[in-house]
Amino acid sequence: MLKYNGPLSVEDFYKEVDKWAREKGLEKEIKRKSEEVKSKGKRIEYAVELWKSPAREVKHMIKLRALFDNVREVSQKRRGRYVKFNEANIFVNIDGWVETILRSRWTQVNPLYVFFRTLYDKYIWGIGQTITERYEGPVQADCYELHKRLKSFFELYKIKVS
Repeated sequence: MLKYNGPLSVEDFYKEVDKWAREKGLEKEIKRKSEEVKSKGKRIEYAVELWKSPAREVKHMIKLRALFDNVREVSQKRRGRYVKFNEANIFVNIDGWVETILRSRWTQVNPLYVFFRTLYDKYIWGIGQTITERYEGPVQADCYELHKRLKSFFELYKIKVS
């Protein structure tokens, strides 16, 4: 989660998320992009799903949900000219998970064997990783990297405007 209160450009925020997704080779689907006008300012909700499939039965999923509250247009004089930007309260939530398709694996292996192997791996000696455990590290790293990138984007915009 990330909270921020200050200057930014909502359009630049969208561009930053798109740029990061392209750099990582992720595909993007916009789930929700809504705007509501209130007395104090606009309220914008932006939800997007990013994914990639590094293996046939595995899919990395990252869901970004950003809520912009009290968004207003501000104009400030800087170096002899006026600069326009938005000011808002922002809440960003980033979720990441691994989606696996393992239908055929349960029919090929005895369920009793899978049960005892899981118990052995969990409580006695963890020798083998499941497919989910093997691929969850990169998703976690991507989520933290996106968080760090958005945090630096907000800090940079604060410096840029002031």
